[in-house]
Amino acid sequence: MKGLIIVGSAKVGSHTNALAKYLVGQFDTHDLDVDIYDLAERPLNQLDFSGTTPSIDEIKTNIKDFQEKVMAADFLVLGTPNYHGSYSGILKNALDHINMDYVKMKPVGLIGNSGGIVSSEPLSHLRVIVRSLLGIAVPTQIATHDSDYSKLDDGTLYLDDDQFQLRAKLFVDQIVSFVNNSPYEHLK
Repeated sequence: MKGLIIVGSAKVGSHTNALAKYLVGQFDTHDLDVDIYDLAERPLNQLDFSGTTPSIDEIKTNIKDFQEKVMAADFLVLGTPNYHGSYSGILKNALDHINMDYVKMKPVGLIGNSGGIVSSEPLSHLRVIVRSLLGIAVPTQIATHDSDYSKLDDGTLYLDDDQFQLRAKLFVDQIVSFVNNSPYEHLK
């Protein structure tokens, strides 16, 4: 099985990316092949049906690669920082590059991080988006705060909160269960 974690932070080395990396380790315990697509590292241009926005070859390649990875994934995890009480524009833009055919009946996990007030509102907003793409948002979600992380000597962030580590395990187990026991496979 393949999974894709889409990190929707505009900051390289973000808390959302650190959480995504932690989750990859959890998925590894289930022998799943999970990639991280970090939109800060591999930007996509603004969706433009008219074709008037100049697009460099690297971004065109990123869009094609992003779409192929989403289509090939058996499940998705959408990760976002809390930007003004909602999910990030960079993630919204990425989601605009796909449609229902990419997400239909796939389990989708939701993760987020807040630097200020802890809020799960961005994840509630994403839940509506997942539903509109005909995906299945799994019930367990993860909403962390900057204080749930520590830094290594090189500045790399890592999830350093026992409760969230346990929640991450439950989150991954739930996604794996949905993928392995998909009652909606015939609807894809």
